[in-house]
Amino acid sequence: MVKILYLILTLSAAISFSYGLFWYFRKKSALYLRMIVFGIGCAMLGRLFETLQILTNGQVQSGFHVGVLGVVGSFLFFFTANFGTMDSLVDDGSSRFRKYRLLALFAPAVVLILYMLYYLNVGFCQSAVVYGVETLIIALASYYHLKHLIIPDVEFGVIRALRKYNLLALIYGALCMAEIVLSAFPYMFPLAAVYALLSTAMLIFVPVLEGNVIKLRKPQIVTGPIEGPVTIFVNIM
Repeated sequence: MVKILYLILTLSAAISFSYGLFWYFRKKSALYLRMIVFGIGCAMLGRLFETLQILTNGQVQSGFHVGVLGVVGSFLFFFTANFGTMDSLVDDGSSRFRKYRLLALFAPAVVLILYMLYYLNVGFCQSAVVYGVETLIIALASYYHLKHLIIPDVEFGVIRALRKYNLLALIYGALCMAEIVLSAFPYMFPLAAVYALLSTAMLIFVPVLEGNVIKLRKPQIVTGPIEGPVTIFVNIM
């Protein structure tokens, strides 16, 4: 059962990564999109290592292993994409966006609460330290996913077009945290459900993102400084 779940998850990540390479590396695309694809690639490599461990040793090594770097790397890419390339377009640092910055703290708070549920069951150990680092990166990424989900749209509809992706990434982070929490309990069915949802999320990452980017590339009508509507082509992505 566990072997099948890991194989499906790894295959889903590989399909999504390959699809992302096809869409965003065969032609010139924005760094934002490529970083998300790289994040999916990190997740694929991490899951591949865990799958190979299960196939050869019967279980995933506890504590630190290469597979953890895959999850950490994926959320580092998601975090950097939103913080480094998109947040300056979303938030100018003024007081009018302060409430959205504060509301976005809800996401990392939930992530930290989920980690505490895990920690209270296992106590201080190597796995708790490793998952603590992983939790920190997920919390950082989740802050910007939620922030870009609730903040008012900027000109040309950039944020509106990426809301489905940010919602999916937020759910993906919650599922990764659920995987950590459930690893402390001997319940197979809930963990199997989490792996099924993780596989689904991984499969639809790039199609959801691509659909949003297509919307951005369509001509839009905006009101410019001159009289009357102005037709412009948005190709930010």
